[in-house]
Amino acid sequence: MSPRIRLGYAVNQWKPNFDDFTRPEQHERALKVIAACGFTGVELRGGTGRWDPLGRPASIAATYGSTGAFLDIVRRTGLEAVSSWYVDPGEPVDEELSRGRSILERARHGEITEALLPFAEFLATAGGTRLVVRALPAAWTLDRPLPGAAISDAAAGWNSVGAVVAETGVRLSLHVDCLSAAAEEKTLSALLAETDPSLVGLTLDTAELTVAGLDPVRLFDTHHDRVDHLHLKDTRYVDENGERLAPHAEASMLSEGGARGIERWFYECGTTGGLVDFPALAERLRAHDWSGWAVFESEQTPNPARSTMLNGWYAQRLLRG
Repeated sequence: MSPRIRLGYAVNQWKPNFDDFTRPEQHERALKVIAACGFTGVELRGGTGRWDPLGRPASIAATYGSTGAFLDIVRRTGLEAVSSWYVDPGEPVDEELSRGRSILERARHGEITEALLPFAEFLATAGGTRLVVRALPAAWTLDRPLPGAAISDAAAGWNSVGAVVAETGVRLSLHVDCLSAAAEEKTLSALLAETDPSLVGLTLDTAELTVAGLDPVRLFDTHHDRVDHLHLKDTRYVDENGERLAPHAEASMLSEGGARGIERWFYECGTTGGLVDFPALAERLRAHDWSGWAVFESEQTPNPARSTMLNGWYAQRLLRG
């Protein structure tokens, strides 16, 4: 890695259940741990309802009295910025009486843009640079292979959102998780080809891609000119049986472990038995003189603070490398 890479941490790992991580003192404690472990930014995750007070800009303002009051706490703990925000427009939103909006439906593009704009405006105030969105819905919910017309519809939608988001000074970045229909090289390449490089970037998620059977290092080399954000976590497993394509894979595979009963799909970077080649990725980042936020994660961890410390140690090791 290089000094131009800024280290962030995803706060979503502190919320394993819907009624956890709801009080300001819990938020501040997590921010302090993140800062103490050497990270300078925090990534938030979109959410809804009273049990997710950090899930939406309006919820943050309601919980803390104002956006500024929350950002004062973020900076007081030693963090520089809310680096980014991950939002899946397909998830239901109670506050908007929405059951979710699909980027594949052109008629919903205006609604998606309107719904995502407050997140971009928040990030602009918070020193952030990336609004990270789920590139495509889960593969099991769609026809496969995804028709070219559907990819064109999604690309048109993201171009529209990206243009509006860019006006705030924030950039839109597409995230590919292991269940997404975009977690196939042909589909991802087609989607990137039809989106405007000046408006839409790509978030490279090392473990999600690996679980889906893709090589994140090779994908970075292929699409390094579009990669503008990193999600770094490890995994010990590949979905060799195609369970990510089965109905309701969110529960049957990720939450319940699938046929193999896997307790954790995601681990701290550099974990024993991990499949992600982080030294090779770091070398390619240096070779392409990449800059941006590298956000570390450890979803499904039983101990968020411990995982943050382990990732902090590994982050510094990569930097020295």
